[in-house]
Amino acid sequence: MVPLPAASATAPSRQQALVLALFTGLAVLLNLQPLPLFYGIQVLLGSTLPILALLLWRTGWCIPMGCIASLVTWKLWGHPWAVVIFTAELVWLTLGLGQLGRRSIDRSTGAIIPLAISYWIVLGSPLVALFYGLILKIDATNVAVTALKQSFNGILNTTIAFVLYVLISAIENRKGMGSGISLRGVIVGLVLLITTIPTLFITMASGYQLELAVQQAELDNLKAVNQAVAASRPLTELPGGDVAYRHIEANGKSISSDPELFARLDKSFTDGGRSYVHPRELSVLISRQPLPMLKKWINGYWSYSQLHRSSDQESVLIQVVQPAATLVKRMQNQSAYLLGVVLVMLVLGTIASMALGALFEREVNAVLRPLLSNNDGIATLAPSLIIELRMMVQLVNQRIQQTRLLADDLREANLALRRSRDELEQLNTSDVLTGCGNRAALFQRLKEECHRSRRTGEPLSCLTLDVDGLTAINDRFGHETGDLVLKRVASAVRLRLRITDHFFRSGGDEFVVIATDCDGIAAQEMATELRALVRELGLTDKHGQVPTSISIGISSLTGKDQKPDTLLARSDAALRVARKQATSGIATEQDIPRPEQPG
Repeated sequence: MVPLPAASATAPSRQQALVLALFTGLAVLLNLQPLPLFYGIQVLLGSTLPILALLLWRTGWCIPMGCIASLVTWKLWGHPWAVVIFTAELVWLTLGLGQLGRRSIDRSTGAIIPLAISYWIVLGSPLVALFYGLILKIDATNVAVTALKQSFNGILNTTIAFVLYVLISAIENRKGMGSGISLRGVIVGLVLLITTIPTLFITMASGYQLELAVQQAELDNLKAVNQAVAASRPLTELPGGDVAYRHIEANGKSISSDPELFARLDKSFTDGGRSYVHPRELSVLISRQPLPMLKKWINGYWSYSQLHRSSDQESVLIQVVQPAATLVKRMQNQSAYLLGVVLVMLVLGTIASMALGALFEREVNAVLRPLLSNNDGIATLAPSLIIELRMMVQLVNQRIQQTRLLADDLREANLALRRSRDELEQLNTSDVLTGCGNRAALFQRLKEECHRSRRTGEPLSCLTLDVDGLTAINDRFGHETGDLVLKRVASAVRLRLRITDHFFRSGGDEFVVIATDCDGIAAQEMATELRALVRELGLTDKHGQVPTSISIGISSLTGKDQKPDTLLARSDAALRVARKQATSGIATEQDIPRPEQPG
């Protein structure tokens, strides 16, 4: 299916203009083929397509579309007032739908049908009374019939347009091109179809049977008069006091009870009401003058003609006529009653469908509201008064409960996995004995800090610490005491370090400090303080005082070509010099002896 063109706020696009032109042509054709509903009552379906265009695209171009299509009624009914009334209806629907859109009421809910009903109550019917009663001088009965007819016509067109809109939306959504169909709209469309169509067909069948019976009675009456005239009975014995007749002999000679009436009928009347006369022998003569059809029917005459043969075998045509006003008004009253029944059923069906649709929509929203308002998206649904919805809610809530249990299990598994990952990472990057970073973490951090120092220009220093005489401590006091010395030395060093410094254990008795934003002089001050802190530990054992001291080698990042492994190697070299300096125990890379130059 070709996607429908989107509406334009100003002029329609070329594709949309073609579709609107096609809709306008079809609307004119539909109005040219009125559907007889009851006696004197026709249904014009031409307004269906402009209203459908309004629903599909919210376009104001539906107003000139409807105006063009309703021009047909000027020819059909002999006056322009229906054009004004139907065009005003489209203006009303366009403005009303715009107001509903601003109030976030979707067009797919069927709200356009109450809009149409409100138009015919507030404006349409008063306009019919104004134009037909005061301007056209139609009698009150026929004004009421016209108001009912046009109200039903307008509401029926709106209902059909909405049902077509729902069907088109459903097809679009099946093709993946729509935004969904309102539950309320679907219910409104279904209820209206279920209530309106059967009612319409039943009343049409009833109306046809009643019209047939009334017209057959009129035909029988005219036949009796015709036979009486043919038998040359006195006129006072003929049924129907307002009946007129005439003899037309084979030679063309005519004898009538009212020559002036028949002269007027021959001149100004024609058999033009066949669409509403069921017995084929009966005809209705209506005026040739350009009058509204209502006046033509009221001022018309029923007519029955029969060819008779006299005793001398000469043919005589006898025509009997009777004013149609009484019977026409009777059938129109009957049609008005039937049409009123259909109109009431349509209005009640609209009210019931809107209420039912709103009920279902409210129930569904109540069921889903806890789910929509819950952030985790797995809240249980609320119960419903509707049994089917309640069963659905129970099944969904069971699945939600299962999902919650699975989510809890998954959450616990993720926490355990995260703890295991953290522990593994801790084992991979930390020294178990002292809690310092291990050698792998040392090289990673040193690489990162060297890169940052070269980028920012901040000084960076590396201090390599060695616990003096750890092997002798292990031999004399035991490995437990040696491990305790390492722990206490690590703790003492941490007390002096800044939050931006990094501390690692690089070997059995060696530690490394990476001091950020620290030049060589500041590194020497730090080293002096660290040695003092370690000397003050004062560890004792059952074997006596445990000596604790450290030697420190220092190197600083100088030059952009300095590499992390070079920085660490130079601090290790400085540490070897510091071990030999028993007094100070501190050496920098400047203290590293230079190799002798040959010659």
